[in-house]
Amino acid sequence: MADYKRIFVAITPHREEQPALARAVFLANKYQAELILGSSMYNRSIEKASGVAGESCKDLKRELMEDQKKVMLELAASLGVETKTTCVVTWHKKWYEGVINLATENNCDLIIKETKHYKKSVRNLFTPDHWNLLRCSPINVLMVKNHKWTCNGDIVTAISLDDGDSEHQCLSEKVAKEAASMSKLFGANLHFINTVSKAPMHIAVDKSAFDPVKVNARVKLKHKERLQTLADNLNISNVNIRVEEGLPGHVVPKLCDDLNAECLILGSVGRKGVTAALLGNTAEYIIDKLDCDTLVVKG
Repeated sequence: MADYKRIFVAITPHREEQPALARAVFLANKYQAELILGSSMYNRSIEKASGVAGESCKDLKRELMEDQKKVMLELAASLGVETKTTCVVTWHKKWYEGVINLATENNCDLIIKETKHYKKSVRNLFTPDHWNLLRCSPINVLMVKNHKWTCNGDIVTAISLDDGDSEHQCLSEKVAKEAASMSKLFGANLHFINTVSKAPMHIAVDKSAFDPVKVNARVKLKHKERLQTLADNLNISNVNIRVEEGLPGHVVPKLCDDLNAECLILGSVGRKGVTAALLGNTAEYIIDKLDCDTLVVKG
């Protein structure tokens, strides 16, 4: 279980709506965790201004950062957080790297960032900062959408079953533990979801002994048994186990929508560079289709 002690929330201080900040306050009070408000700043005009001397440029950036921190301190004073609250600001050309640096320097164990839907064509051509944060952060990341959590709600957990990959097996256990602890803390209904591919129906034409319906049923039963074994080994009770036919990118968002889930928890081992830019990965595909929060547990 990730018993969060120091929660970092990336904010834009002057914005009227702050869903990530609201969620961070809620979680900080639940976990009795210290809350760190962070902002990563950059102004290309200042960096590129030929008429600004080196020292003057540094002074200007320092003044801007101090002004930003002053606004954040005023905001922090109005939050009603039960534990310590700290405000930190950095100047970094790459926003997501600035956020990661601030979070790691302050020994944070969770980063919270609000997100929203991006047009698919734009997202595939120009990777937004929050996708880079998701890919590069070594710390768990909670992606917050403007979706309220309710008492006795639902937490959905996407569990990967991969016999040949010890890294994914360890990550699945880590995700399951995180989901169980969160559902207990918030009094939520816990769901484990896994998907299987359908057996091709056309094979039955050539091989009458092959029954794709029975094959699908056996595969689903096997996956359910493995999920139950995972839950039993981790002493997780009161979990709803579901195995559905189809692709994770279609099945998981639909289940979250049907349940009106508060949060989806899934794992990500991370994928960077050209592979991520061109293909993305299952976790990112799922997140892009969700209307609920998503906690990405890092492997």
